[in-house]
Amino acid sequence: MSGPSRLDPDTAAQWDGHAKTYAQLFAPLTGHIARSMLGLIEARLPPAPRILDIACGPGDLAVAAARLCADRRGGGVLATDLSPEMVALTQRALEPLSAYARAEVRDGEALGLSGAGFDAALSCFGIFLFPDRRAGWRAAVEALKPEGIFATSMWRGPGENELGRVQAEALFAALPGRLMDPPPRPDWARLMAAEELVGEVTSAAPLADAEIHIVEATIAVPTPAAMTLGMIGNPVTGALIAECAPDERLSLEAALTATFERRAGGPDRPLVLNASCNVLVARRM
Repeated sequence: MSGPSRLDPDTAAQWDGHAKTYAQLFAPLTGHIARSMLGLIEARLPPAPRILDIACGPGDLAVAAARLCADRRGGGVLATDLSPEMVALTQRALEPLSAYARAEVRDGEALGLSGAGFDAALSCFGIFLFPDRRAGWRAAVEALKPEGIFATSMWRGPGENELGRVQAEALFAALPGRLMDPPPRPDWARLMAAEELVGEVTSAAPLADAEIHIVEATIAVPTPAAMTLGMIGNPVTGALIAECAPDERLSLEAALTATFERRAGGPDRPLVLNASCNVLVARRM
């Protein structure tokens, strides 16, 4: 099933192309954070909760929520993503729990779920990347019942988040100078500050009692080359890399891999990095 959409179809296609790599390399990390998010709100949910997962990716949060419903023998989960390939991965992961969950292609900026009365709406590293984030925050909260719980995660700044710092430093050192004037800084980067995240979300949607929880984890990417490929395929970092000419891109890929090899201690050693994020939890007024 598909819901309404506002975004360029190219956005979905980009995440489609990255879906399998994301699931293999990065979902072990983001999945841990997704399960931690659910744990932060579990005690506040009713016995048979209705849970909405926005920008579900390969489905780790949806699976954890569906298991919670199965354990309680009630409730259900709707997992949504703009990317059909991400939804397909989620559907496969949910097959053993299909009595309690389903996945649909929906644009998070226009979910079409206003008044749906969900007990909780969660987005693990999703809405902050939307072109119109405020529409995303509003759509999520509009899907909640009064007093329903909203939760989302956002990476912390480079001083606290080794994963983001190492990736950014390696990429900025390897990019051609013409792409570094001025240095690239996406608008969403300001949300790495907890107060900025709280301020934007609560000004966009009717939320109260906002709390910030710090969640930390470790990622082990199998090889330095795998990290390079993951960054190239990611629509966020890949957008900068795509601006390189063919010869520039070859040099950039080699420089990234060499940097990651030095950090890992060799080309066949895992790249192990710590990661830290803020999880915002609030209730609909």
